Amino acid sequence: MHRFISFSFLLFLNFCVSAQKKKQIVLTPEQTAQAEALFAEGMKFSITDNYPDALKQFEQALVINPQNAGTRYMISKMYDKLAENSVGVSIGGYDKESIRKAIDNAEKATEIDGQNKYYRIYLAELYAKNNDKKKAIDIYEHLLKESPNDINIAFELANLHISNKDYEAAIKAYNKIEEITGITEEITQQKQLIYLRLNKLDEALKEGEKLIEEEAGDPDLMIQQAQMLLSNDKLDEAQKWLEKALQLNQDNPEALIMLAEVYRKKGDIKACDEQLKKAFKNPNLSADVKVKILSSYLIMQQNGNTDASDSIIEMANELIKANPKETGAFIVLADTYARKGQKLPARDYYLKVIQQNPSMMEVWGAVLQLDNELGQTDSLAKHSEKAIEYFPNQGIFWYQNGFANYVLKNQEKGISSLEEAKNLLVDNPELIKNINALLGDAYNNLKDYEKSNAAYEAVLSQDPDYDHVLNNYSYFLSLRKTDLEKAIKMSSKLVERNPADATYLDTHAWVLYMNSNYKEARVFLEQAIKTEKGISGTIIEHYGDVLYQLNEKSLALEQWKKAKLLGEASDKIEQKIATGKLVE
Repeated sequence: MHRFISFSFLLFLNFCVSAQKKKQIVLTPEQTAQAEALFAEGMKFSITDNYPDALKQFEQALVINPQNAGTRYMISKMYDKLAENSVGVSIGGYDKESIRKAIDNAEKATEIDGQNKYYRIYLAELYAKNNDKKKAIDIYEHLLKESPNDINIAFELANLHISNKDYEAAIKAYNKIEEITGITEEITQQKQLIYLRLNKLDEALKEGEKLIEEEAGDPDLMIQQAQMLLSNDKLDEAQKWLEKALQLNQDNPEALIMLAEVYRKKGDIKACDEQLKKAFKNPNLSADVKVKILSSYLIMQQNGNTDASDSIIEMANELIKANPKETGAFIVLADTYARKGQKLPARDYYLKVIQQNPSMMEVWGAVLQLDNELGQTDSLAKHSEKAIEYFPNQGIFWYQNGFANYVLKNQEKGISSLEEAKNLLVDNPELIKNINALLGDAYNNLKDYEKSNAAYEAVLSQDPDYDHVLNNYSYFLSLRKTDLEKAIKMSSKLVERNPADATYLDTHAWVLYMNSNYKEARVFLEQAIKTEKGISGTIIEHYGDVLYQLNEKSLALEQWKKAKLLGEASDKIEQKIATGKLVE
């Protein structure tokens, strides 16, 4: 079955087989035909990416005619392809031996046919690929001398100089291109980037001025020039170019926004506000750009300009009225209220954002944080559960859900979420401590004391001074009258670290009480009461219990009555008061 070969392929075949510029080897007609057939077969394999078989055919053709530049060229190409696909020893992603043979054959092709520009370009590419940039540069420089108006070669030379970090040479190459093409935006920008890399801002600016002059005062180019000046805090010069651009188009939003930034940096907030509002009122301005304007106001608000908040709220609501589904405007409103300390409207605007786009993880995070700060535990539980639906791999959302359910006394659900959070947050030891502390409390509430103790021990093995665990662990052990010696050690450590904390003093007193050490318990309870801060009905009730045990029953009754008035006393307080007796 014959395979179709295009006319252009036959031309290339004829070119490659006949291209010989060095000493000619006289071939018989049969040898010529055989070499051509092998070459053609190699090209067929090459077209189908079967490089090993293609290489075999080309090398057989080379045996017949070793002075054929086209065959050398194709052998080099095959070795290059094999090098790219190699899984063996490599340098920079290329098999060392294959790339060496590719370069060797490409060099021989150019020796045989030194006038063939494409062979030399290919060799230069191989040199560059193998990090021999100097040789590649030498080839392109010779080619450019031969073809001084060849823009492609000039561009390649410039790119090589840049990759070789020879920026001055790159500038010269771009200047050569400008001699051919004239001043263009593309070349100017490349030169400006190089000058900026060389910290030659003035040179970069001169290039911009030349381009503006060439383009007869294009306002977009003036804005670009202003941007460079603004980025380098040359505010007065930036302002001049922006004002020139606005003379040509007074409603140019980009120029207005940039001019507002100039005024903001100068501290002229009133002028900044005027420019932003002028840009915002442009009916042709996209919603995205208007959101950027609002973001500029956020920066002003962040820098202490309280008037900016009113402008943001007014303009954002205006944008929402015209574009009810513009989430960017809702985010700006939420951020604004959050920075004003108005947490409830901030949270509600963040909720509007995720109603439209629930895939925004950062916004979910903001909602949950504000739920917590607002003390709205029901909302925290509900919203964290929803956040988990969209981001099941985010341990922080599981943690917040577990915390909320723990507070709401949904212990089993809270434990489930906290355990999942612990699995996902293994790289966050600080949060793992908090999770284990909560798990200790939750398991204790379910009377699963073995798991509760294990969770507390996990915290203390990581941080022996973790006050929350020292407090709760010692207190719960005392209530269970288990391992009281350990409980005393922990509560003693707690009050040593926090001698003025009424809650911790009460815990230590209660551990002593459960050890029947009533006199010492009294000392710590009276110390707690003297702090006058954080005194609850629980502490006063405990004081009454201790006094009763010390046979000061009338004083005990007084303390129980005070405890009832303060609140937070036990459910036995009424019975204690009614009977005048201690009820365990």
